[in-house]
Amino acid sequence: MHSLLFFAVIIWQFPKSPISDLKPMPAPTQNRLLFIDSIRGIAAVLVLFQHSYEYFFREQVEEIGHSVFHFGQAGVVAFFLVSGYIIPFSLERSSSLTSFFIHRIFRIYPLYLVILLINLLLVYSGIDHMEGEVNPFHILFTHLFFVQEYLAGNWSLNLVVGSWTLFIEAIWYLIAAILFRFRLSHQMIINLAILGFLILTIASVVLHIRLPLGRMGMLLHCVMGLHFYRRSQHLISSKSFIAYALALGVVQLAGLLVAYGYFSSDHFTAGCIMTSWTGAYALFLVFYVWNQTGNQFWDSVLSYLGSISYSLYLSHFTCIILMDFVLGKTVSGFMATLFLTVLVSHFSYRLIEKPGIAFGKRITMKSSDA
Repeated sequence: MHSLLFFAVIIWQFPKSPISDLKPMPAPTQNRLLFIDSIRGIAAVLVLFQHSYEYFFREQVEEIGHSVFHFGQAGVVAFFLVSGYIIPFSLERSSSLTSFFIHRIFRIYPLYLVILLINLLLVYSGIDHMEGEVNPFHILFTHLFFVQEYLAGNWSLNLVVGSWTLFIEAIWYLIAAILFRFRLSHQMIINLAILGFLILTIASVVLHIRLPLGRMGMLLHCVMGLHFYRRSQHLISSKSFIAYALALGVVQLAGLLVAYGYFSSDHFTAGCIMTSWTGAYALFLVFYVWNQTGNQFWDSVLSYLGSISYSLYLSHFTCIILMDFVLGKTVSGFMATLFLTVLVSHFSYRLIEKPGIAFGKRITMKSSDA
């Protein structure tokens, strides 16, 4: 945590020179980025479906999600591939690193804090039964830095389920900003990522310590997304793209086999993780190559789901708790959860997300004018 804050302070102090001046590169057209919304939308639905059906029908489907295929894992990996692709694009379009981080703060925190407050009220009201001390200061501190899952228990409650991904996402923002600031070549970035993850994998085996290679691997998915982005800019050849993609895949596979094969996991088997991550890459590749479905109706549906994907991701477990309280663990509760999550996400996007994003843009425009 201290190291993250240290890096954040360093980046904040950098001159407000345009990022495009630091590393000028051609950017994909907006039309070419339409596939991002499609992937986001499908990924959010996968996570919503996974958490909903395993909550309402745990006994019937638990073995599938443990040993065969986990829709939530596939959705999360797809999210990180998208993040690896879109964050470099956002950095190149930002007027400065400060502007970039302001945009990200007002993109993430407004809805996140609202969901946190709602879930805290559900705990106080007795609707959501959670074990542990309800300490508002501890809860606020851990949630602001997305570390509540790691400190859950006696010290803090985890009131925003799935927010562990935001912690990794924040690390990726810092890494990407540092890479852009110091103008590291793409080849150097890939080599460092492969070497670093390989060292961690070997260390896990040699020291016989089960390192969280699954979650660390999410950063490798981001690097893979960056790799696809650079290829879309025609900055690397097809031969280099394939070679480095295969190298990243092999290292990722090695870490997967160590984390879920050499060591055992209570949550997933190695086979389940392999099929789930492969599904995520297949999803990304299909839309990366074809961009859109070619069907106007489905393109509009996927684009809509992509626009509310963050709301879907953050609000779905709150909707699960509410529908369980009202309808119990029934088919009706499951179906109502899906409907309510989409409905809530529609309005939270319009009333919370969009105003937050617009406010962040106004701040950066004022600072650039000054």
